[in-house]
Amino acid sequence: MKHSKRAFACAAALSCLWSQPALAGDARHGDLVISKAWSRATPGGAKVAGGYLTIENKGAAPERLKAASTTLAAKTEIHEMAINNGVMTMRPLHSGLAIAPGQSVQLAPGGGHLMFEGLKAPLHHGDQVPVTLSFEHAGEVKVTLDVQAIGAQAPEQSNAAQAPEQTNNAQAAASANRTEAITAAPAPAASEADESFFTHLHAEKAMANVTVSPGRAGPVEIAIQLEDANELPLAASSVSVTLGNIEHGVAPVTANAERVGHDQWRVTMSAPLSGRWSLGLDIHITPSDAVNVVSPILLR
Repeated sequence: MKHSKRAFACAAALSCLWSQPALAGDARHGDLVISKAWSRATPGGAKVAGGYLTIENKGAAPERLKAASTTLAAKTEIHEMAINNGVMTMRPLHSGLAIAPGQSVQLAPGGGHLMFEGLKAPLHHGDQVPVTLSFEHAGEVKVTLDVQAIGAQAPEQSNAAQAPEQTNNAQAAASANRTEAITAAPAPAASEADESFFTHLHAEKAMANVTVSPGRAGPVEIAIQLEDANELPLAASSVSVTLGNIEHGVAPVTANAERVGHDQWRVTMSAPLSGRWSLGLDIHITPSDAVNVVSPILLR
């Protein structure tokens, strides 16, 4: 009788463990626990996406996330958000992200995040993004980011009632579809000298992902992807771009951007000198409602 009760208790405990929902990206490596790993679906033509996750350091020594990478993007950076002259901007953490012993760090919308630049194909709801995290002491840790809907604010939990075989089949199908899409639209190779400059501008009513190509002095193409305060695609009525370099006596020049998509704009301008330039966006959400943001950009 005692043996039967013990067996029943073990079976019940295993059943509880099996039924606990978890994200595909949850992983443990030594003293590190990585959870809530997710990303958002991207509108067609978007070349950037954010990655979000939580890293918990259960050890007694500090750890540092030094780098991250994915095969689905040309480059991945670890970004933090900062306020610069009243404008929220992003900057890469070149020294990495520190995780103190016994503490956790959350990368989430509106704060620190992984930035995937040069996406090889759009991310669709239900896709998965394989990411390799490189830590100072723990080494490489592989995680998978679940792609949620456009504008999602948090990850959904997987359906615990779904059979393992169904889960594997769904993941295999998603992987096959993603591989096919990536093969059809490979990212062009770029030398370090032609690496684009990327920044994120944040205002109360509008946000903009700005890519300046090729990121060096000369004729540059400025691509702008607009989002509203909920990080949903924003269709503005017009966008103008102002580019100047007061330090070198280059007076600001303004040009109207051309709409190339529902939330995407593009303009070609001249930046003949390397160094720090000032880039301003005048975003007319409606003819009577405008947002103006300014940010420094660095050209080689």
